[in-house]
Amino acid sequence: MKSGNERGRMTRSQKMKMVGKFVYWPLVWTAMFLPVFLWPVKLPGFWRALSVLLGLAMLIVSLMLTAGGGRTLAKTGHQPERATFWPDKFTDFGVFGCMRHPMHLGLAIFPVALALLSGYAVAICSSGWGVAAALWFVLHIEEKEALQKYGATYGNYMQRVPPFSLRPECFKKILNVREL
Repeated sequence: MKSGNERGRMTRSQKMKMVGKFVYWPLVWTAMFLPVFLWPVKLPGFWRALSVLLGLAMLIVSLMLTAGGGRTLAKTGHQPERATFWPDKFTDFGVFGCMRHPMHLGLAIFPVALALLSGYAVAICSSGWGVAAALWFVLHIEEKEALQKYGATYGNYMQRVPPFSLRPECFKKILNVREL
């Protein structure tokens, strides 16, 4: 008889990690905006308009990366007989052939986009901490877990594919996910 984990059920430890990952991002984004309460100064005129335009562009890029990576994993990152939330099959298909962490790049860009859209000077300045937190998360949490899960296959993948990329061909691969 298969254990709960072999049938696709998560262990208590895995559930705690999952909850931690979902809590991490909102905490990072909230912490970035806390200084705004101490110094709520918005950018003036032209700079505010430019900030909003840049913020919209970055928000679109962020959502494309996050959604495209998620769709690719949903379609290619699971064993057919297992219905799990987390990917249980290694994939370097589509955008994952261009970069290892498209979804995390999207999550890293997201706080910068929000800060630019808000127009608050201190939020824009502190949004770099959101990017730093995302990079830390990938390098210290995600990469370690992927190496443990997929072993040498992932190690070889790390040698071939950068963690992040904004090359146009990567975005083409994101847009082609529907063709799977």
